Amino acid sequence: MNVSYAWLRDYVETDLGYVEAAKVLTRIGLNVETIEDLPDDLPPAPAQTALGRRPGGTGQGDGVLDVEVTSNRPDCLCHLGVARELAAALGTRIHLPPADVAECDEATADAVAVEVQDGALCPLYTARLVRGVTVGPSPDWLARRLEAVGLRPVNNIVDVTNYILMECSQPLHAFDFAGLEGARIIVRRARGGEAFYAIDHTRHELGPEHLVIADAHRPVALAGVMGGAETEIADTTTDVLVEAAVFDPLNIRTTARALGMASDSSFRFERGVDAGLTDWASRRACHLMVEVAGGRVTRGVVAVGKPPTERRELVLRVPRIATVLGIEVPADAAADILRRLELEVIEADGRTIRVRVPSHRPDLEREIDLIEEVARHWGYDRIPQSPTVRVTIATPTRAERVRGVVGHVLTAAGYFEAVTFSFTTPAHAVRFRPREVTAEPLTCRGTALALRQAVVSGVVESLLVNQNAGERDVRLFEVAKRFVPVDGQELPHEEKRLALAGPDDFHAVRGVLESLAARLGLARRLTFRPTDRYPDLEAGAAAEIALDGEAVGMIGRASGPAAEAFGLDEPPTVAELSYDRLVEAARLEPTVEPLPHFPAVTRDLAVVVDETVAWADLLAAIEGAGAADLESAEPVDVYRGKQVPAGKKSVALRLRLRSPRGTLTSEQADAAQGQILSALERDFGAVLRG
Repeated sequence: MNVSYAWLRDYVETDLGYVEAAKVLTRIGLNVETIEDLPDDLPPAPAQTALGRRPGGTGQGDGVLDVEVTSNRPDCLCHLGVARELAAALGTRIHLPPADVAECDEATADAVAVEVQDGALCPLYTARLVRGVTVGPSPDWLARRLEAVGLRPVNNIVDVTNYILMECSQPLHAFDFAGLEGARIIVRRARGGEAFYAIDHTRHELGPEHLVIADAHRPVALAGVMGGAETEIADTTTDVLVEAAVFDPLNIRTTARALGMASDSSFRFERGVDAGLTDWASRRACHLMVEVAGGRVTRGVVAVGKPPTERRELVLRVPRIATVLGIEVPADAAADILRRLELEVIEADGRTIRVRVPSHRPDLEREIDLIEEVARHWGYDRIPQSPTVRVTIATPTRAERVRGVVGHVLTAAGYFEAVTFSFTTPAHAVRFRPREVTAEPLTCRGTALALRQAVVSGVVESLLVNQNAGERDVRLFEVAKRFVPVDGQELPHEEKRLALAGPDDFHAVRGVLESLAARLGLARRLTFRPTDRYPDLEAGAAAEIALDGEAVGMIGRASGPAAEAFGLDEPPTVAELSYDRLVEAARLEPTVEPLPHFPAVTRDLAVVVDETVAWADLLAAIEGAGAADLESAEPVDVYRGKQVPAGKKSVALRLRLRSPRGTLTSEQADAAQGQILSALERDFGAVLRG
């Protein structure tokens, strides 16, 4: 960001020269990379826009400072923003230039109509009208100031819009009002194949993802990026419509990159502009246009949308400053720094400072951001060097401990962790969700992307990447969020999920999940039941995962159409379950049981039951049979064939019997086995297979 120091001094009182000012800016985190000397005869701005002093001190005359501005500080992409920082460092305040407008009797609303068809992409649009201007070269002070920061003067009207851009970072556009058909401004999405002729005389074909400023018949500007040739300011222009607006940053960035039309305006819109300053910038532009080009400003403004009125409130815990920085900063000094940065200090005592953040500081979102502001202006050089580093060992949280177990078990089972994007194509976003979920996924404004409703869709996309690279035997897992729309709510329901995908069969993946459940102390609480709730899973090869009887996920082999939709040659087996419920239910403390004193008796049985009977139901009946010496029951095999009637299956199981009182006799074991067989016959009509 090129900053003219003479221009900067229009807003902040200081006797420093530009060399000393560069040192101050660098000290507070706005690194000045280079300094370019300018001639001493640079014309000053008009008296009503300046403080009336030329730079003094070391580095006489004017200098251009190349200030490094990080991406989170869009407020410093202008002279006013840098002036705020310099004033805060020097303990003074900035002086805003005048933006008063002497309006004529004609109402702006009677001369022009504004319609915004997509409020999400354009939350605020304002229009003012200046009639009777005389377009010509800019006065020397205006032209030379633009040249000083690297901009080429065009004419007095266009130069004013560029001056405002460099003054307060609000992009403006000036239309030749006579070229606007129907005296209308319509902010809308472009129609497919619609042509746009830019002021650089290039032709572009637009699509619905592009936002345009149109008149009654055609696009006259690409919103936030570049104006159109049909309405550019010319020597014959007499009436000027001044646009000042706020556009969606992501849409502007996508449009500028896709069409190769990056501009100074799009650069600032991409990073976010201060909606609270938009109307001031419009009035300031009209003020300067009348000053340099004559004319009169019509009464009022036509505005669609409003700037946000709510301001973020943050709390700074004063002791936290010492914890983070390693030095004590007095509470009153910290509060003073925040006031000098134009934060409203609502209350302050020796331990907490509560502030309200101004609209031009979108980067201040958390307490740590306030600590950074205090550190910058208290002075990084006041933080002492130490030969030792203090290390504080924090006890792992429950979630961190569960995360460690998940990673250990799954990597031991041959899985690699994947990190995928929450956004995917609208078609993939609805894959692997339950049948009853029919809501359309939330889309990303201005793009062809949608939030996924199942995490496993992203993991399956990663399988395709590996398949295309020749790696087919890949097992992947991910812990991430899914986003499911909720009727009547603007925001979706967010839930962290564990997703797996790979080439193994159903039983192998189920075994991995059972091993994980055992490590988390959930071995008997995680169960699997056949389901048809998931249309993207193969019929007969899908199960619902339940935790303590509550459905928490699914497991199954992807159907052929689902695999084809992702471009996979073979359907993978996938699983997804609620990670939040795993964290909540996990029993992480180890338990110890004494070793048995007496040997166990093992009995293998095979019972014939209906095909629909699940092992979980058999196990519940076995455990509820009342056999006091039952230690465990495990499935061994399932047989279907000639020796088993149609609609039936033979389930082989192993009973382990043990008594704490002594070695079981065969009669005692027979009695326990009989109790269990009676319960199975009673509940399921089970027959002991010979």
